[in-house]
Amino acid sequence: MKYKKRIHIAPVGFEVDRIVIPATVNKADKVYLLVHNNKNEDKAGPYIDRVISELKKNKIESEKVQVNWRDVESITKAARKLILQLSGNEIFINISSGSKTHAIALDRAIMTLDDQEGITEFYAESEKYEGFKPGKQQLSVGVKDTKEIPKRNMVLPSGRLLSTLIILYDNSLKQRGACTFPCYDEHKLQKGEHNWGSMRKKDLAGECIKQNLLPSTGNVLTALDKNIIQKLVTDWDYIDINKRGQSYFVGLTTDGMAFVYEMTP
Repeated sequence: MKYKKRIHIAPVGFEVDRIVIPATVNKADKVYLLVHNNKNEDKAGPYIDRVISELKKNKIESEKVQVNWRDVESITKAARKLILQLSGNEIFINISSGSKTHAIALDRAIMTLDDQEGITEFYAESEKYEGFKPGKQQLSVGVKDTKEIPKRNMVLPSGRLLSTLIILYDNSLKQRGACTFPCYDEHKLQKGEHNWGSMRKKDLAGECIKQNLLPSTGNVLTALDKNIIQKLVTDWDYIDINKRGQSYFVGLTTDGMAFVYEMTP
Protein backbone atom coordinates (compact mmCIF):
# COMPACT_ATOMS: atom_id res chain seq x y z
CA MET A 1 0.00 0.00 0.00
CA LYS A 2 1.28 3.47 -0.92
CA TYR A 3 0.97 6.02 1.87
CA LYS A 4 0.53 9.71 1.26
CA LYS A 5 3.42 11.92 2.33
CA ARG A 6 3.21 15.47 3.62
CA ILE A 7 5.34 17.47 1.20
CA HIS A 8 6.34 21.13 1.44
CA ILE A 9 7.66 23.19 -1.47
CA ALA A 10 9.42 26.40 -0.45
CA PRO A 11 11.74 28.89 -2.16
CA VAL A 12 14.84 29.85 -0.18
CA GLY A 13 15.60 33.55 0.13
CA PHE A 14 16.84 35.12 3.34
CA GLU A 15 14.44 33.27 5.62
CA VAL A 16 14.85 30.24 7.88
CA ASP A 17 11.95 30.19 10.36
CA ARG A 18 9.29 30.77 7.69
CA ILE A 19 10.36 27.49 6.05
CA VAL A 20 11.32 25.38 9.05
CA ILE A 21 8.52 26.24 11.51
CA PRO A 22 5.55 25.50 9.17
CA ALA A 23 7.22 22.29 8.02
CA THR A 24 7.86 21.19 11.61
CA VAL A 25 4.40 22.14 12.92
CA ASN A 26 2.79 20.41 9.95
CA LYS A 27 4.91 17.28 10.47
CA ALA A 28 6.26 17.38 6.92
CA ASP A 29 7.99 14.28 5.60
CA LYS A 30 10.03 16.21 3.05
CA VAL A 31 10.68 19.79 1.96
CA TYR A 32 11.68 20.67 -1.61
CA LEU A 33 13.78 23.84 -1.53
CA LEU A 34 13.76 26.06 -4.62
CA VAL A 35 17.27 27.50 -4.98
CA HIS A 36 18.91 29.70 -7.60
CA ASN A 37 20.47 27.75 -10.49
CA ASN A 38 23.59 29.96 -10.55
CA LYS A 39 25.48 29.29 -7.32
CA ASN A 40 27.91 32.15 -7.96
CA GLU A 41 25.03 34.65 -7.97
CA ASP A 42 23.11 33.13 -5.09
CA LYS A 43 23.49 35.15 -1.89
CA ALA A 44 21.14 32.80 -0.07
CA GLY A 45 23.77 30.05 0.27
CA PRO A 46 24.17 30.37 4.07
CA TYR A 47 20.39 30.30 4.50
CA ILE A 48 20.06 27.16 2.40
CA ASP A 49 22.57 25.41 4.65
CA ARG A 50 20.81 26.61 7.81
CA VAL A 51 17.39 25.53 6.55
CA ILE A 52 18.67 22.07 5.64
CA SER A 53 20.41 21.75 9.02
CA GLU A 54 17.31 22.83 10.98
CA LEU A 55 15.06 20.50 9.00
CA LYS A 56 17.47 17.64 9.64
CA LYS A 57 17.35 18.35 13.40
CA ASN A 58 13.59 17.95 13.16
CA LYS A 59 14.00 14.71 11.19
CA ILE A 60 12.61 16.21 7.99
CA GLU A 61 14.17 15.24 4.68
CA SER A 62 15.01 17.99 2.19
CA GLU A 63 15.98 18.24 -1.47
CA LYS A 64 17.19 21.21 -3.52
CA VAL A 65 15.47 22.08 -6.83
CA GLN A 66 17.30 24.53 -9.06
CA VAL A 67 15.39 27.35 -10.76
CA ASN A 68 16.26 30.75 -12.18
CA TRP A 69 14.81 33.06 -9.54
CA ARG A 70 14.80 35.95 -12.03
CA ASP A 71 12.30 34.23 -14.33
CA VAL A 72 8.65 33.75 -13.41
CA GLU A 73 8.40 31.25 -16.28
CA SER A 74 11.37 29.18 -15.07
CA ILE A 75 9.96 28.89 -11.55
CA THR A 76 6.43 28.22 -12.81
CA LYS A 77 7.65 25.45 -15.12
CA ALA A 78 9.81 23.77 -12.45
CA ALA A 79 7.14 24.06 -9.74
CA ARG A 80 4.38 22.73 -12.00
CA LYS A 81 6.55 19.75 -13.02
CA LEU A 82 7.39 19.04 -9.37
CA ILE A 83 3.76 19.22 -8.24
CA LEU A 84 2.70 16.82 -11.00
CA GLN A 85 5.48 14.39 -10.04
CA LEU A 86 4.33 14.49 -6.42
CA SER A 87 0.66 13.98 -7.28
CA GLY A 88 -1.14 11.74 -4.80
CA ASN A 89 0.59 13.24 -1.76
CA GLU A 90 -0.48 16.12 0.49
CA ILE A 91 1.39 19.09 -1.00
CA PHE A 92 1.87 22.40 0.81
CA ILE A 93 3.16 25.39 -1.17
CA ASN A 94 4.93 28.08 0.88
CA ILE A 95 4.74 31.45 -0.88
CA SER A 96 6.22 33.48 2.00
CA SER A 97 9.86 32.40 2.13
CA GLY A 98 11.24 33.74 -1.17
CA SER A 99 10.91 36.75 -3.45
CA LYS A 100 7.80 38.26 -5.05
CA THR A 101 8.85 36.48 -8.24
CA HIS A 102 8.71 33.15 -6.41
CA ALA A 103 5.29 33.91 -4.93
CA ILE A 104 3.81 34.91 -8.29
CA ALA A 105 5.27 31.90 -10.08
CA LEU A 106 4.16 29.38 -7.45
CA ASP A 107 0.63 30.79 -7.50
CA ARG A 108 0.60 30.58 -11.31
CA ALA A 109 1.88 26.99 -11.24
CA ILE A 110 -1.04 25.94 -9.05
CA MET A 111 -3.58 27.77 -11.22
CA THR A 112 -2.44 25.88 -14.34
CA LEU A 113 -3.47 22.55 -12.82
CA ASP A 114 -6.80 20.97 -13.69
CA ASP A 115 -6.72 18.87 -10.53
CA GLN A 116 -5.77 20.83 -7.41
CA GLU A 117 -6.92 18.25 -4.89
CA GLY A 118 -4.42 17.67 -2.10
CA ILE A 119 -2.66 21.03 -2.68
CA THR A 120 -2.58 23.73 -0.01
CA GLU A 121 -1.05 27.13 -0.70
CA PHE A 122 -0.10 29.12 2.39
CA TYR A 123 1.58 32.28 3.64
CA ALA A 124 3.56 32.22 6.91
CA GLU A 125 3.25 35.59 8.62
CA SER A 126 6.39 36.61 10.51
CA GLU A 127 6.38 37.25 14.24
CA LYS A 128 8.80 40.17 13.86
CA TYR A 129 11.20 41.65 11.30
CA GLU A 130 14.88 42.16 11.94
CA GLY A 131 17.33 44.83 10.79
CA PHE A 132 18.65 42.85 7.84
CA LYS A 133 22.25 42.05 6.93
CA PRO A 134 22.54 39.33 4.23
CA GLY A 135 24.31 36.24 5.51
CA LYS A 136 24.20 37.39 9.14
CA GLN A 137 20.59 36.92 10.16
CA GLN A 138 17.14 36.17 8.87
CA LEU A 139 14.94 38.78 7.25
CA SER A 140 12.34 37.95 9.91
CA VAL A 141 12.05 35.82 13.03
CA GLY A 142 9.38 33.36 14.10
CA VAL A 143 5.96 32.70 12.59
CA LYS A 144 2.96 34.55 14.01
CA ASP A 145 0.31 32.84 11.89
CA THR A 146 -0.05 30.61 8.85
CA LYS A 147 -2.77 31.64 6.41
CA GLU A 148 -4.15 29.35 3.74
CA ILE A 149 -4.52 30.94 0.28
CA PRO A 150 -7.76 30.05 -1.62
CA LYS A 151 -6.98 28.26 -4.89
CA ARG A 152 -8.22 29.33 -8.32
CA ASN A 153 -8.08 27.83 -11.80
CA MET A 154 -6.89 29.58 -14.93
CA VAL A 155 -9.00 29.05 -18.05
CA LEU A 156 -6.33 27.65 -20.35
CA PRO A 157 -6.28 26.14 -23.84
CA SER A 158 -6.27 22.37 -23.67
CA GLY A 159 -6.87 19.37 -25.92
CA ARG A 160 -6.26 20.11 -29.58
CA LEU A 161 -5.68 23.79 -28.85
CA LEU A 162 -2.71 22.96 -26.61
CA SER A 163 -1.50 20.32 -29.07
CA THR A 164 -1.51 22.89 -31.88
CA LEU A 165 0.49 25.34 -29.75
CA ILE A 166 3.02 22.58 -29.07
CA ILE A 167 3.35 21.95 -32.84
CA LEU A 168 4.18 25.63 -33.35
CA TYR A 169 6.53 25.63 -30.36
CA ASP A 170 8.47 22.56 -31.57
CA ASN A 171 8.63 24.05 -35.05
CA SER A 172 10.12 27.30 -33.72
CA LEU A 173 12.86 25.42 -31.86
CA LYS A 174 13.95 23.81 -35.12
CA GLN A 175 14.13 27.04 -37.13
CA ARG A 176 17.50 28.64 -37.60
CA GLY A 177 17.60 32.22 -36.37
CA ALA A 178 14.51 31.88 -34.16
CA CYS A 179 14.70 32.95 -30.52
CA THR A 180 14.64 30.28 -27.83
CA PHE A 181 12.52 30.89 -24.76
CA PRO A 182 13.33 32.61 -22.44
CA CYS A 183 15.28 34.99 -24.72
CA TYR A 184 17.88 37.11 -22.93
CA ASP A 185 18.96 39.22 -25.90
CA GLU A 186 18.80 42.75 -24.43
CA HIS A 187 18.20 44.40 -27.81
CA LYS A 188 15.25 42.13 -28.52
CA LEU A 189 13.89 42.55 -25.00
CA GLN A 190 13.88 46.34 -25.39
CA LYS A 191 12.61 46.44 -28.96
CA GLY A 192 10.14 43.56 -28.77
CA GLU A 193 11.70 42.02 -31.87
CA HIS A 194 11.66 38.40 -30.83
CA ASN A 195 11.55 35.92 -33.69
CA TRP A 196 9.62 32.92 -32.38
CA GLY A 197 9.47 31.25 -35.79
CA SER A 198 6.40 30.40 -37.86
CA MET A 199 5.05 27.85 -40.32
CA ARG A 200 2.75 28.00 -43.32
CA LYS A 201 -0.88 27.69 -42.40
CA LYS A 202 -1.21 24.88 -44.93
CA ASP A 203 1.66 22.97 -43.27
CA LEU A 204 0.16 23.52 -39.82
CA ALA A 205 -3.15 22.08 -41.06
CA GLY A 206 -1.31 19.05 -42.44
CA GLU A 207 0.45 18.44 -39.12
CA CYS A 208 -2.85 18.78 -37.25
CA ILE A 209 -4.35 16.10 -39.52
CA LYS A 210 -1.37 13.81 -38.84
CA GLN A 211 -1.96 14.16 -35.11
CA ASN A 212 -5.73 13.63 -35.47
CA LEU A 213 -6.49 17.16 -34.30
CA LEU A 214 -8.52 17.86 -37.47
CA PRO A 215 -10.50 15.63 -39.86
CA SER A 216 -8.77 14.83 -43.15
CA THR A 217 -11.95 15.44 -45.16
CA GLY A 218 -13.70 18.68 -46.06
CA ASN A 219 -12.12 22.13 -46.09
CA VAL A 220 -9.22 21.61 -43.73
CA LEU A 221 -8.09 25.26 -43.68
CA THR A 222 -11.57 26.42 -42.74
CA ALA A 223 -11.72 23.81 -39.96
CA LEU A 224 -8.31 24.96 -38.71
CA ASP A 225 -9.50 28.59 -38.65
CA LYS A 226 -12.84 27.92 -36.97
CA ASN A 227 -11.88 25.26 -34.44
CA ILE A 228 -8.35 26.28 -33.48
CA ILE A 229 -6.88 29.52 -34.81
CA GLN A 230 -9.79 31.87 -34.03
CA LYS A 231 -9.94 30.64 -30.43
CA LEU A 232 -6.19 30.97 -29.85
CA VAL A 233 -6.22 34.49 -31.30
CA THR A 234 -9.43 35.81 -29.74
CA ASP A 235 -9.48 34.11 -26.34
CA TRP A 236 -5.76 34.06 -25.51
CA ASP A 237 -3.75 36.06 -28.10
CA TYR A 238 -1.28 33.16 -28.21
CA ILE A 239 -0.64 33.14 -31.98
CA ASP A 240 0.13 35.62 -34.77
CA ILE A 241 -0.89 35.29 -38.43
CA ASN A 242 1.07 37.08 -41.16
CA LYS A 243 0.78 37.04 -44.94
CA ARG A 244 3.94 36.65 -47.00
CA GLY A 245 3.36 36.68 -50.73
CA GLN A 246 0.43 34.37 -51.37
CA SER A 247 0.85 32.31 -48.19
CA TYR A 248 -0.30 32.82 -44.61
CA PHE A 249 2.17 31.98 -41.81
CA VAL A 250 1.24 31.11 -38.23
CA GLY A 251 3.55 31.60 -35.25
CA LEU A 252 3.42 31.99 -31.49
CA THR A 253 3.29 35.33 -29.71
CA THR A 254 5.60 35.88 -26.73
CA ASP A 255 2.67 35.03 -24.42
CA GLY A 256 2.09 31.86 -26.42
CA MET A 257 5.74 30.86 -26.16
CA ALA A 258 5.73 31.47 -22.39
CA PHE A 259 2.57 29.41 -21.97
CA VAL A 260 3.86 26.35 -23.85
CA TYR A 261 7.25 26.60 -22.13
CA GLU A 262 5.57 26.49 -18.71
CA MET A 263 3.13 23.71 -19.61
CA THR A 264 5.55 21.24 -21.18
CA PRO A 265 8.37 19.13 -19.64
